[in-house]
Amino acid sequence: MELGWIDFSKTERSKILSVLDLLGEKGVLDELGISPIRDGYSNLFFPGTSTIQTRAKYFFIVPYAFRDLEFNNQYDYFKLKKTFNNTEEKCAHIFLDNNLDESGVIGKMAIKGGGWVSRTPASIYWAGLRKYGIFKGKMSIDQYIKFIAIQKQNTSGAVNLGNRSDESHDDKNAGDVQKAHLFNIPTYKRDWIENLDMNLTFNEGQFLKNQIIENCPGSLMAYVLKEDIGEFLDIFSFSDLEAIIHKFPEDIQQNYKKANSFSEFCFALRVVYNLIVSENKNKKANEEFSDLNLKSIADIDIDGIMNSLRIFNPYLRNFLKDSREAMEKNELKKLKTIIQKREVDLKGINRSKTAHPGEYDVDEWFAGERLDYRFSIARDIIADIYESEGGGN
Repeated sequence: MELGWIDFSKTERSKILSVLDLLGEKGVLDELGISPIRDGYSNLFFPGTSTIQTRAKYFFIVPYAFRDLEFNNQYDYFKLKKTFNNTEEKCAHIFLDNNLDESGVIGKMAIKGGGWVSRTPASIYWAGLRKYGIFKGKMSIDQYIKFIAIQKQNTSGAVNLGNRSDESHDDKNAGDVQKAHLFNIPTYKRDWIENLDMNLTFNEGQFLKNQIIENCPGSLMAYVLKEDIGEFLDIFSFSDLEAIIHKFPEDIQQNYKKANSFSEFCFALRVVYNLIVSENKNKKANEEFSDLNLKSIADIDIDGIMNSLRIFNPYLRNFLKDSREAMEKNELKKLKTIIQKREVDLKGINRSKTAHPGEYDVDEWFAGERLDYRFSIARDIIADIYESEGGGN
């Protein structure tokens, strides 16, 4: 369906397209489709994290709430699901009742508006729980709630669902459903919600630390925790990690250098992107561009980066290599053409900002800054773990 524009102001057009971008897979921070590399390095350095995680405590709240379901007297899937959702929301209310300014409370704004979130803590932390070996199953959230319901009903489906795959299973052990233990959470206590605090207890911190070290070997995040590199918390951006990267193994150092170089390369593309959209009127874009050394930034091994991350995306590869060539030759006009074509190929001409230069607020910045690779999220989680080591049980 084609979108037609009537007589919207530049500001209104910008707002509407921003909403449309958020509804798509790429989002406003990925106008040029570099997410495979961004996510590849994010998962390499900081596995188990996501951009919308907040505090480490949710790695415990979610399994605690599930354990509660196992102990209550409900058998119906829909009632169990409602109880679980209510528990997650109740936790947010407890945090805000105890401290209205508590940082990292998921749903804070929704609650203040009288509602609740669609992206719940469980959905945000589920992949991380699996990655860290806290949840040992292969099921989705809904599948696990169904598993609990079946388990309580003591039917033959529970074991099969707990070992879900595309193949059928023999039902001979189906009756022994109580042996299925899918959450590895030794810190659980029945009265956990009565003493709920956003800070990790000492035991929680040690458990999470050990799970990350054990399940994410070779990652930068695990190495920080294993070797107790406290200086990590003195760093506030991915690029600034360069000051302490010498403390890490050679393979992590080399991957960091590649990722940091790609971040600078990507940022240069984003600067030029904003020059196009604003018709060279964006003040920040002009200032940043004057500081860029395109030839130096172009000294980057695109094939090496994509091959090491096992990314086989020929369109992305060609875009990056064409952009690198234009930078090497300092051909700004050609680089602008390459960037504009890339966005149109990804989003279509109607949604491409570079296809409508001059139609947006010239002071607005699009497409994001330097890549963070989820550093700030990982830093918050590590900070919570270190903070817990100063406490008791």
